[in-house]
Amino acid sequence: MTDDFMDSPEFQALIKEYLNYLNTALPGVRGHLSDNLYKDVYKFGHNIKGTGTSYGFENLSELGAEICNNIKAENYSNLGSLLDNVGNILTEALA
Repeated sequence: MTDDFMDSPEFQALIKEYLNYLNTALPGVRGHLSDNLYKDVYKFGHNIKGTGTSYGFENLSELGAEICNNIKAENYSNLGSLLDNVGNILTEALA
């Protein structure tokens, strides 16, 4: 991917749409975590793991992988913190 494409208005609009989608979904994911619905939290993590880098957010992909790995290992204690990190990235990117 060339820098010209990454800087194009069309691609920037897609990035904003992607970030808004994740930001809108995040409260529901937090609710799933509160309800111990780890499968749904895993789906969110898997989604950002696979898409973050495509939109220029490798850090979101890394967090998605961490979310998935923690759930696979049944290590649920870190999930709230990982979702907080996702929220912080989204807040900063949307500012």
